[in-house]
Parts: sequence; structure tokens; C-alpha cells
Amino acid sequence: MTKKILIVEDDKMLCTIFEMFIKQLGHDLVGISQTGAEALQICEINPPDVILMDIHLTDEMDGIETAKIIYERFDIPVIFVTSDIEEETIHSAIYHNTYGFLMKPIYKSSLGVSIEFAYSKHKFDRTQKK
Repeated sequence: MTKKILIVEDDKMLCTIFEMFIKQLGHDLVGISQTGAEALQICEINPPDVILMDIHLTDEMDGIETAKIIYERFDIPVIFVTSDIEEETIHSAIYHNTYGFLMKPIYKSSLGVSIEFAYSKHKFDRTQKK
């Protein structure tokens, strides 16, 4: 099943790679954002099914703060993408709408599995809440 994906990443080269992988996996790209504020705007206008979120953004809000706001406002699952393996970063990224954690470099196969897992797990969690 085709999913709508939002990329939140400030590295333009990685955005191009993610976009290529997403299209090859048969998903639709609803947008690419380089900032948390822009990601929130996209979620308001065209909510994605899954978000790929870089943890370290060059914005007032980092990816973790942005993901928390997205959870509160929109309840959209987030897969964190990072090269940061610090224990403190990983612990701060774990909360309700964290549905995956991918380390850079990203491979198409692991991205595909992560998107399917995040979408299915989020759908299951929603039915459990009801």
C-alpha cells in the first residue's frame, strides 16, 4: 500500500537520496522540509502517513522537539534518522510517536521495512486507544 511520506532533513543531498528511495519503494512524497516550523506547516496542509525526521536540524527546534509537537497536534508516526549515536540523544528521542530509529547512511531496504513497520504499528496503536 502506498504511504504518504514527509522528509524533514537539512542536508539537501540526503533529501535527494531519500526522495529517490521513497519513489522506488512506491510511496508518495508529500514534502521535504529543512526546518521544524516548515514540517508543522506541511502536516497542517497535507498530513503524511509517516515522517522521516532528522534529529539535528538547523532551526530553533530540533527534530525531537518537532516530533513531540507533531504527536500532540497530528498524531503522525515519526522515524528518526541520524548519525548521532550518543546515548543521551537516543533516550531523548524515545517517546509515544517514535516508531523507528535509522542510522545514517540509510539503505533502501531498511528504509522500506521501517516505513511499513511504523505505519502498521501506529495503526495498531490507534485501534488499541479506541
